[in-house]
Amino acid sequence: MAPASVTAHFPLGVYHGHAADGSPEPFPSPARLFSAFVSASHTGGTAGNDGQVAPDIDEALTWLENHPPHGLHIPSTAPVQSGNRVAYRKTGTIEKNQPKTAAKAISDGYAINGEIGWIWDDMPDGVRDALSRLCEDVPCLGEMDSPVVMSIETMEANWRLDPTATAFTPGGLRVQIPAPGRTRVLRELHSQSRPPKAPTASADRFRPSGDSVRAFPTSEECLRTARYAEVGPLRRPDGDHSPWSDVLIFLADDGIGREITPERRVSWCVAFHRALVARIGDGAPALVTGRYREGLTRPANRLAIQYVPASVLAQSVVGTELDVPGAFLIMLPSDVSDDDEGVVLRALAGMTRLNYRRDEAPARLRPVGEVFDAQGFWRPPAQGTQRLWSPTPVAVPEVTRQRGDWSFEDAIILSLGFVWRDRLDAAPKGTQGYRSLVAQVRERGAGVMWRHRVTRNPSLYAHKMPKGVTAQPYTALVSVGDLLGDTELAAWAGGCWYRLICPPNWRRTCWGGGHDSHRGLRRLLRGGPRGGEAAVLMAGGSAEAPGDYWDLARADRCADGCR
Repeated sequence: MAPASVTAHFPLGVYHGHAADGSPEPFPSPARLFSAFVSASHTGGTAGNDGQVAPDIDEALTWLENHPPHGLHIPSTAPVQSGNRVAYRKTGTIEKNQPKTAAKAISDGYAINGEIGWIWDDMPDGVRDALSRLCEDVPCLGEMDSPVVMSIETMEANWRLDPTATAFTPGGLRVQIPAPGRTRVLRELHSQSRPPKAPTASADRFRPSGDSVRAFPTSEECLRTARYAEVGPLRRPDGDHSPWSDVLIFLADDGIGREITPERRVSWCVAFHRALVARIGDGAPALVTGRYREGLTRPANRLAIQYVPASVLAQSVVGTELDVPGAFLIMLPSDVSDDDEGVVLRALAGMTRLNYRRDEAPARLRPVGEVFDAQGFWRPPAQGTQRLWSPTPVAVPEVTRQRGDWSFEDAIILSLGFVWRDRLDAAPKGTQGYRSLVAQVRERGAGVMWRHRVTRNPSLYAHKMPKGVTAQPYTALVSVGDLLGDTELAAWAGGCWYRLICPPNWRRTCWGGGHDSHRGLRRLLRGGPRGGEAAVLMAGGSAEAPGDYWDLARADRCADGCR
């Protein structure tokens, strides 16, 4: 007994299969897989000359009837509508002394991003060997329009069987699985459709109008429904906090060698996202599109696209020797699957320009030939300093003001809770859940030291807002506690957050003024370093040397501009 996975690869990238009501299926169910195995057992290389099933194959089918897959691996899918497209094919009959060709409508299907897998935690070696031979004889799954290549491989499940589920268990993925006796039902249906008859001269006589296509009867007998629950993202070790894993960098300018201004960065990032979706085409993963099937639990984070100016990029491990005004960061979440990451990487390959508007020059892109680790993206802080965080250029609250005691700082803290919610205790939706997330984030040591609203052209800093939520851009100094490491990169609430460095006593100096007061920060920034402490490091320059400091007015201008 050992784990085993049956995998299905669709060379054409599209699966054509339909449910009993005629609606397209997003992926083949375990019941459809079983039917394909039964068919292959009678028609493939393992069958006898009379179509009889080999004894070991029959034992394997009986085992499958009693053991549904413990897990499923389902890549992202996207519906593909054929419209009025047809394909002309030979029907296998003769008309007017010529082989008959007829138009067959191409049915709707689903684009499949990667391989589909059916996983068993324990499978007898004999069953595994029998299924391996059957896989070689399965030509297609669903319609003949979706040829398939099947094999026995090792695959990780992203859906797990829920044996305790009832008809009233909410959510999950419900699929048909075979029950004991399903092999018998399928064989009887085949016999009814094609009863064995001795060949006769009369039956073999040529008929110009003859049609070899026969309707095959179906039956729901010996089928049952099973629920599969989505496998949640694994909690990382305490020392690995970042929700992001890989970062791809495209050095860029606005087409004429200049930095993209803060007011236009959202629009350019939207243009980059649209270009990425167009390059992927049908089957773009939900990681990119944000469109998840109904009933699917949405992950906390998806692919993020951020533009940072050169002054911010210089604070990263990328270095300062790059002669560019800025760069696009393509950030992949830590729970991204290998299939989805491969799709994104292939789509980004060879991307050298980006169109925004017809009346403007396209942005010039130059990829950095390296995938950077989000865990170590920023340079370590200097000794004797502590890291704070600020958005570039701004961030935007994601919810409206809640009833009761609720502040703007609570909305900022809630944005952190949304990003890290997969690693926090589950919270209900609505105000109660929001307060729970805020409390959990504050328990991790996070807080808002200083914030400043950006009231000029707020709509420029948000692409789409939830219904009823008004864009309120802001910049801030935020402590994330132990949620994020000193060198890690994160994106939340519409902005990419980079780090600032403050003296180790910043809490005592600045927090004493209260969340709504700038008094403590003003003392720190205008007073300069004392007792050999390091001052603040901000985008656009550094003030780590004794005697150097930033004043609050300069900080305000930076907040409205380069951050």
